[in-house]
Amino acid sequence: MASKFNFHPKKLSVMIAAVLGANINTSYASLLNYNIVTESGYAIGQTTPITYNSIDNSPTYSSTYLNYNNYGENPNTRGAAAGDEYGWMYSRAGGEGSYFSHYSIVTQSVELENNSGVGQNYNYSFAINFGSLSAYNLGFSNADEYSSAGYEVDILVNNVSLWQSAFLLTSSLNNGAVGTGSGTSLASYNSGDEYFSWPEYFGNLNLGLLNAGDSLTLSYSIKTFVAGNHSATCSGYGVPTVLSAPEEDSGQSIGVQTASLEASCNGYGYGGYGSYGYLNFNGNTYAQFGDPNYFTSTPIAFNAQNITSQRQSVDAPGSLALAGLGLAGLAFRRRKQKN
Repeated sequence: MASKFNFHPKKLSVMIAAVLGANINTSYASLLNYNIVTESGYAIGQTTPITYNSIDNSPTYSSTYLNYNNYGENPNTRGAAAGDEYGWMYSRAGGEGSYFSHYSIVTQSVELENNSGVGQNYNYSFAINFGSLSAYNLGFSNADEYSSAGYEVDILVNNVSLWQSAFLLTSSLNNGAVGTGSGTSLASYNSGDEYFSWPEYFGNLNLGLLNAGDSLTLSYSIKTFVAGNHSATCSGYGVPTVLSAPEEDSGQSIGVQTASLEASCNGYGYGGYGSYGYLNFNGNTYAQFGDPNYFTSTPIAFNAQNITSQRQSVDAPGSLALAGLGLAGLAFRRRKQKN
């Protein structure tokens, strides 16, 4: 049985902001089953890819860091995802080399229960603080080479999408750089650019009416991903070597192939004696998405000031107008008495 959060600063990860309007009242609610899940994974190769993924989860801090090979080896990818109880989230992925893909996902979820005794309309405020995508063509020489980078962000209530934003940036020899997006646009894209970034974005979502005793599940997911195929040349005195497929690790590797891949300039090259050789790649990819979720490093206490809402039983506009006329009448009467 899930236990309710204690009233403690570090237990809050979702801000339920006040709904502006008439008859604003303190709203009592409980945050239940809060959790952060992070995941990162890659696929290396074309016909029978090497695939691997790593997953972590925690109600306070979750992080996943995953790399394939080192910088300078062919191919090399990297990714990370993290989140904490303050609501901060971050996701990134990058890579270069022959036939690779890498993704990173962070998802935070919390159950909000209305225990105020009356129906409440709840709002959710969030903020995106930075992000960028790069899909570079550094000298493609054939139609099979490409670079792509993208992100997908989704905010859901009871598994129904309430807010969504996605963008994919791809560069190729034949089509150049092309960017396509869906959902909420975070910034304008200049056609032909191999780099795309966005500034701060602030959003406020109406989660809808929650009757007394009912609950809803709010989840927020950020995914970054990259993919590409880049030719590599060995410069200097290095000699290309081959890399064997990695062994399975704790049952998390999936479909590991037995074939080998070109790895790096070794011998008298990269990683070898003298380091006189190195790899040059025809492309590069990177994606990053940071989201503070409207929080800072200072904990925000779980109290009445954070969780307020407009009760469903608000005064009708006509009643408010009559109340205003009544107050005006009282003021006029007092003024007349003074005279």
